[in-house]
Amino acid sequence: MKIICDKNKLNEAIQTVSRAVATKSNLASIEGILFVAENGALTLTGYDFEMGIKTTFDCDVELEGDIVLSSQLLGNIVKKSNSDKITIECDNKMNCKIKSGMTEYNIKGIDSTDYPDFPAPSRDNSINIENSLFCEMVDYVIYAVSQDEKRPAHTGVLVKLENRKLTMVALDGYRLAVCEREVDFEGDFSMIVPAKAMNEVRKIVGEKDGKLTIFANRRYIIFNAGEFIVLSRLLEGEFLDYKKAIPQNCTIKAIANTKDFINVIDRVSLIITERLKNPVKVNINDDCISVKCSTEIGAVYDEFSADVEGGTLEIGFNNKYLLDALKASKKEELVFEFTGSLSPCVIKPKDSDDFTYLVLPVRFKND
Repeated sequence: MKIICDKNKLNEAIQTVSRAVATKSNLASIEGILFVAENGALTLTGYDFEMGIKTTFDCDVELEGDIVLSSQLLGNIVKKSNSDKITIECDNKMNCKIKSGMTEYNIKGIDSTDYPDFPAPSRDNSINIENSLFCEMVDYVIYAVSQDEKRPAHTGVLVKLENRKLTMVALDGYRLAVCEREVDFEGDFSMIVPAKAMNEVRKIVGEKDGKLTIFANRRYIIFNAGEFIVLSRLLEGEFLDYKKAIPQNCTIKAIANTKDFINVIDRVSLIITERLKNPVKVNINDDCISVKCSTEIGAVYDEFSADVEGGTLEIGFNNKYLLDALKASKKEELVFEFTGSLSPCVIKPKDSDDFTYLVLPVRFKND
């Protein structure tokens, strides 16, 4: 194999594909990137059996071939190169010469015959979604994904299509995030996609215009994101019936400025540490919301104005869980619905149905 590539194009490809490379495995080949040069193009693949990322781009192919190269080493070589062009030449004994300007490396590659095949789910079950809509929906829910591997289904995002509505749901036992959108495609499916895959697709799509094509079957999902393809194994297990978890009838409702609430929680959180994780006490009053907290460091009180209906209430929250929901909303004003001091708080936008957040309260020690 002998190829000549644009440095920036190769660097972007390596940095992205490397995120699907296994960090440690009994199979040495999946700790590297598969390079395949043919038909005037270079294809790079990273695949650790759980997630894979593949990309293809044009380059000068003087001799077709394939080889597996260390993602970390090659990534550093290309990133630190001071030339616009990178030449990679490999012989049939896996000896690889990498040239960049006056710099030349000679490294050992791995035979590609040991590299696993990239799964190809049936393309019958597919949808197209605007990049911007996908990113928006992921941003609304991804923060609530569980980190607890004991409940593997909750370490992913539920992606559901039903009655021309696309829904994404994430939860971790302490908070719940639901985002639902009407879409112009039909179908009926429900699958749990690992959070890592959702994040990677979100990074790749970024602010790019265009559409994302999604293919899925019972075991795998593929995201076709322009120059990059992301594949992920789906998660198995039962996902919580999230609709039953959301209270339907509130007794107290407050409308508040999101930035004001964030700033108050940020200030109150200054006396909360990893060791002193006391809850913040939120008091819903007639015309304001006050927040206070006491730890061994000291005590703090703050408040801001709000429109309140239905009475007063004192309720405790983990400061991080509340902040995550407020920051993820990206809305100027939010509606907070309460049914009691021991019931979840439901958070919604004031003027739209973009999302529904649920945050569980924290019991005070004297409850």
